Amino acid sequence: MGCSSSKRIEANVDVYRPPPSSFAVFDINSIQEPWIVVDNSAPEKTSNVPAPILEKLNKFENDAPRSWDEVSKALQDLEPTLNDKTPISTPSPPQKPETTPAQVAKSIQEKKQEPRKSVSFHTLEELEAKIAPKPEKELKKTEPVRTGSRKVEVVNKTVSRAGTESVTESSGGGVIKSVKENIFVVRDRLEREKEGKPLKKLDLLSGFEEKCPPGGADSVVLYTTSLRGIRRTFDDCTRVKTLFVLHHVVFDERNVSLHGDFLNELRGLVGEGASVPRVFIKGRYIGGVDEVVELNESGQLGRILVWARVERVEGRQACEGCGDARFVPCLECSGSCKVLIDGAKERCGKCNENGLVRCPTCL
Repeated sequence: MGCSSSKRIEANVDVYRPPPSSFAVFDINSIQEPWIVVDNSAPEKTSNVPAPILEKLNKFENDAPRSWDEVSKALQDLEPTLNDKTPISTPSPPQKPETTPAQVAKSIQEKKQEPRKSVSFHTLEELEAKIAPKPEKELKKTEPVRTGSRKVEVVNKTVSRAGTESVTESSGGGVIKSVKENIFVVRDRLEREKEGKPLKKLDLLSGFEEKCPPGGADSVVLYTTSLRGIRRTFDDCTRVKTLFVLHHVVFDERNVSLHGDFLNELRGLVGEGASVPRVFIKGRYIGGVDEVVELNESGQLGRILVWARVERVEGRQACEGCGDARFVPCLECSGSCKVLIDGAKERCGKCNENGLVRCPTCL
């Protein structure tokens, strides 16, 4: 039994075989590397050597002589081939055209006849004429302009080298007319005049309430204060004044803290609870600091001042008499508001409650 079982076990044992990817069965020589393969498909270079000589040379390479006698014999065989007048295709040099002596003499004479540029001058006028720049050439072009089915005048434009255009006279002999002289605008104006309807003029101040301070129908009036008891009020007044100074506008500043009549004027225009600053332009109430700043940021304030044609000045300068305060101490009472009349103290009738009078230089 022992022998039979051992034979069965030996029959069932498998023999070790390496996998196909193992190095034992991998043949590296069977791989063809592309960079080692030589490409012989390149076209052969053509030679200018005649075919008989090439055949002789190829034969000498295959059957190379080994002794001096064989070399001399090979040269003797090659000599009649070399002496053969076989045409070799070589490029011929360009031939120069032949020139006759008459042509040479004619070209020399033409060169002598060419005028030479002279850089010399004899007078100051000649020097200035040479230094002066030449006038630019002007090109004229016509542009037909069409409006609807009608053809309008053709305008000539002079274009210089710099690329700028300047409008000249029209083809009809007249200059370009303004928009107000347009035939349609003129027709509309005549029709309105016949119907009795006047043309509506643009009024930028029509949207503001009509409130005119005394003497401010044709000027800009600002009601401000110089007291710093409330810091925000003083800063608002300074901000509004700075805006008008930046617009180069001449304005009438009325300080309510220096003159009580100004405060009464403001209360009569706006109301009892009026605060400063307040702005009036040509008899129209613009508003306080918020309204003025909003108009300035939107650009409407500048357009209003241009339309109203207010007085302007370049660079605002302070008054030499009052320092731009608009008031000076009274010369009669020296600011005390009291004067002696027949030995009795009475109220000064020339100054206000603060002993101040209007600056004579600013008036």
